[in-house]
Amino acid sequence: MTIEPHDPAPVEAPPKTPLSLVKPDQPPTPVVDTSAPIRPEWLRDRETFRSTSRNLARRNAYRAIKWVFYLPGLLGLLVLYSPRGLARVTAALARWVYDQDSAQVRHQHAANTETPEYTRVHAVRKANLHARGLVFATGALAVVGPILAWTYPYALSAIVGAAVMLWTIKVIPGKSPWEIVAAVGVGVAVWRFLPLLLERIPHPPVWAVWVAGAALVLTLGWVGRTRGKPLATRPEAVGPGIVIPLRAPMVREALCSLGIGGLRDPDTIRMLNDVHRHGPGVQVDLELPGGVTAASIVERRERLAAALKRELGCVWPSVGRRHAAHLSLYVCDEPLVAQRQKPWPLAEGREVDIFRAQPQATDQRGEWVSFTLAYSAVVIGAQPRMGKTFLLRQLLLVGGLDPRTKVVSLDGKGTGDLAPTRLFAHFYSVGDEPEEVEERVLPFLRELRAEMRRRAKFIRELPREECPESKVTSALADKYRDLAPWVIGMDETQAYFGYGEKASKAHKAIRDEIVAIVTDLAKRGPALGFITVLATQNVCEETIPRQIGTNAAIRAALKLFDHTTNDQVLGTGAYSRGIDATAFDIDDKGLMWLRADGDRPQIVRSVAGLDNVKSESIAAAARAIREAAGRLTGQAAGEEAAEEAAQVDLLDDCRQVFGTSRAMLLDELREALAGLRSETWAHLDNAALGAMLKTAGVKRGTVYSTTLKREGYGIKREWIDVAATADEDPDGEVIDLSERRQT
Repeated sequence: MTIEPHDPAPVEAPPKTPLSLVKPDQPPTPVVDTSAPIRPEWLRDRETFRSTSRNLARRNAYRAIKWVFYLPGLLGLLVLYSPRGLARVTAALARWVYDQDSAQVRHQHAANTETPEYTRVHAVRKANLHARGLVFATGALAVVGPILAWTYPYALSAIVGAAVMLWTIKVIPGKSPWEIVAAVGVGVAVWRFLPLLLERIPHPPVWAVWVAGAALVLTLGWVGRTRGKPLATRPEAVGPGIVIPLRAPMVREALCSLGIGGLRDPDTIRMLNDVHRHGPGVQVDLELPGGVTAASIVERRERLAAALKRELGCVWPSVGRRHAAHLSLYVCDEPLVAQRQKPWPLAEGREVDIFRAQPQATDQRGEWVSFTLAYSAVVIGAQPRMGKTFLLRQLLLVGGLDPRTKVVSLDGKGTGDLAPTRLFAHFYSVGDEPEEVEERVLPFLRELRAEMRRRAKFIRELPREECPESKVTSALADKYRDLAPWVIGMDETQAYFGYGEKASKAHKAIRDEIVAIVTDLAKRGPALGFITVLATQNVCEETIPRQIGTNAAIRAALKLFDHTTNDQVLGTGAYSRGIDATAFDIDDKGLMWLRADGDRPQIVRSVAGLDNVKSESIAAAARAIREAAGRLTGQAAGEEAAEEAAQVDLLDDCRQVFGTSRAMLLDELREALAGLRSETWAHLDNAALGAMLKTAGVKRGTVYSTTLKREGYGIKREWIDVAATADEDPDGEVIDLSERRQT
């Protein structure tokens, strides 16, 4: 006997409950995803909420104004459609009162001669007609009654009296003559006395009647409009200042329209997050298909802006942080240069620490970007009138707000754009005249190099526990005044690095020395507290030597001419990676590619509105801070004027000690000056005295002393007189043996 296999009965699956998700070998999976924030992005940030509300109000206000202009035409259409609406309402009421819904059923039963069913349906219809007739009459009386009460009260009284008489006759069980007479009496009484009651009802104002009539006509027109077709299309918000909301399909289609191989199908672009509000714009992150880099999108920024129907200054694609195909796209509501910038936190002139990051610019989202000036050299490149000098002056003001910092302003342009810094600058120079460069700037740069060497020796002699990093820190600058940081700003570097005539050997020596000193400051200076800020509009090897540019940790490129200058400012290969400062428009003043504090370059905007007037107010605050701390030095403290006065005194004293002598050696002159005024000149040695004479414009050379009866290095009396009266200093050292005497 064969036994057939028996199929077991199907087992019902247990109901899915939160407890069924709990397993012994793994933690339970939550039913509700709590990782996503409940509040949307535009409710979590004040600036985002403000910009979102502003855009929504602008769009709706624009549409409302458009509707106001369309309103007369729309009202005319509704008036024209009102007769058709009245016909439709009347037909609908007639079908309802007549019970048109059951007509098909009645006709079907009548055609099939189903007498019992037809009788039943007929009875139901009769009851419906009776009930609907009462409802319609009551509703009509409720609507028409007030109108007749205000216009024809006696007609309304007659209608109400007749209705009361009929309802009374119907309600009274019997139909005796006396009952009918009583019913007629009640109806006549209502007809007679109801007008007296209706006269006490206040009449509505005329405007209310017109409003009600207009509303009725417009309502009938809305009912009578053409079905399936709107009265008017919705006005698009495309006016100035109106931002059309950006959607994910729009972004995908725009990217696919750029003509990039491998980027044809919108479905191959993966959205890493939804298009969401962030600050004064929208942010979207996408993952491009394989083989398509985000840098290729950045290169086509102008075409992307055209595809999105946005201004070029509103569209800012960049390479995301995940991988090369991660595109981070930010679309502003307004061009970055036209956005209202948040107040600069340093505009009030508060004290800062230059060794800490300070807000220096704003990004596309309107947030302040901070970076540290200390331990850095800065290079700024731009075309003329794009905001280069404004940025340089801004950085010098930041340095001035740290009372420990000594600021050096070298205005090679010669227009006085850096003049506000004179209020606190230790050294200020304007112009590229020979006497300015050769007699003031170059000697001061030599002093800076000597100070750097002295400081390096001081740092290496400090105990290791006091200076573990072998560099100037904020704590050391507080402890030792001699370690105060220096900020050296040089505008239009070609005035110094390309000084003088190309063929002149003397000028070439000066150029080479200036380049050597600044290069040394840029290379070794940051660790010793020297911050060099160089700005130029003609970026090339002669204006920003490569040995200086490659050592600049902070680089800012405003609008540039071509890819060569772009790579020279931002680094080799920057242009090929989509870091393109040539793409800025001529109106994008203050916009720049910034690389600072080791971060990847980003587009930012320098402080807007920082003109000479505002800069002077901040400079005055910086001076007040320095005066309160006792840190005002150099020219700002009048030290240069005191030095000039000392030089004038030196010339007078030299004349006095010369007497009848026509020439004196430096040793002889130094001893004579010390004997004349020891408290002033006794501390000098030959080198210091020679430097002071050179600064005062006195020639030095080999002369013959009649007192000592020998020749040596010294000066002549006539050279002192020339220096005291001449506007320009004489040339360098000379050798004159005309006064030599033979023994």
